[in-house]
Amino acid sequence: PETAQGIFIDFSRLLRFYRDKLPFGAVQIGKSYRNEISPRQGMIRLREFTQAEAEIFVHPEGKDHPAFHRYADYTVPLLTIDRQQDDREPIKVTMRVAVDDGVILNEYVAYYVALTHQILIATGVDPERLRFRQHLPDERAHYAIDCWDAEVHSGRFGWVEIVGIADRTDYDLRSHARHSGASMTVFVPYDEPRRVKRRRIVADMGVLGPRFRGRAKAIADALAASNPGEDGAHVTVEGEDIFIPADLYRVREEEEEVRGEEVMPHVIEPSYGIDRMIYVALEHAYAEDEIDGEMRRVLRFPAAVAPIQAAVFPLMNRDGLDEIARTITDKLTRCRIFAQYDDSGAIGRRYRRQDEIGTPYAITVDYDTLEDNTVTIRDRDSTEQIRVPIERLPQILSGLIDGSTAFHELGL
Repeated sequence: PETAQGIFIDFSRLLRFYRDKLPFGAVQIGKSYRNEISPRQGMIRLREFTQAEAEIFVHPEGKDHPAFHRYADYTVPLLTIDRQQDDREPIKVTMRVAVDDGVILNEYVAYYVALTHQILIATGVDPERLRFRQHLPDERAHYAIDCWDAEVHSGRFGWVEIVGIADRTDYDLRSHARHSGASMTVFVPYDEPRRVKRRRIVADMGVLGPRFRGRAKAIADALAASNPGEDGAHVTVEGEDIFIPADLYRVREEEEEVRGEEVMPHVIEPSYGIDRMIYVALEHAYAEDEIDGEMRRVLRFPAAVAPIQAAVFPLMNRDGLDEIARTITDKLTRCRIFAQYDDSGAIGRRYRRQDEIGTPYAITVDYDTLEDNTVTIRDRDSTEQIRVPIERLPQILSGLIDGSTAFHELGL
């Protein structure tokens, strides 16, 4: 199942949008449907699921990614074909080495392997339970010449494919062009015009016209595209094979100036299974530990993807503490930080409640706030707390969320 074919149908529009230049791409997200009577494995194998795909159109002879340098030294665990056949563990190599050694076919595939690895870790996938497995020749799709799956280990389901990255060549565009008759090529100009010799086949319409009448024009066009033998040429017109003797056409050797060529692009496709990515992020984030003799459940989401990034508590729901807490919540929200106000129950229960839904930081407004205009920030994972000025709170939280600041550095 895939959502990609709609992009191929819109190829000519995309080409105009990108001003007839390669490379270019399109991304989309949509529903796919699996034809199964009784799918099992829960979230891993559904009848209906969400896919996000990109189709990157590139020159077939130009698969060096213009931004490959960003990931040339990026290391990814690769389970190559030979390592699967020898039952060995993945090998960690840089993308430059993988491409130079021919392990990954080209820079475009390597670029998206590295980018996908980075994205998955950013969403909370444990890097120690993530690998990229190369498709074996007997399982690789008929349209692909190289394909890698991002696989994540699940405690319940084992190794699960969540992303596929393939070099689809020109299979899709060529198939659509063959069945629709539409042009699926891109004109690629040369740096300098070239002089080329070409053989041109010109029909003798004075003889061809009277003999074939209404079909003469179609036969002449087919003849121009044919490869005749010494005694004549076979052409197909309206499904009929017709032999044209050599005396009905002339073959000319001509030299002409050519400014470019028509190219059928190749396609690089990263395809993401959104439901599986969410499931794996939840599973890898879930943990249980003991705090002050009490067992707690916690979702250790990265702060950037946590549904709620900061919870704001008034220590007591009186004496103006609640008003300050609501003001802080509104201020954080305006700063594009997902914040939630919570004044229900004891402070310890509120901490546990936010730990269970993965909130990385909790801000407490207490009576010291009334004196010095500071609040307490609690870190979900370490449960450590520090006091910071209210006016610096948005800046501090933004740094914690984007990773530019570490929590343990705040107290220095």
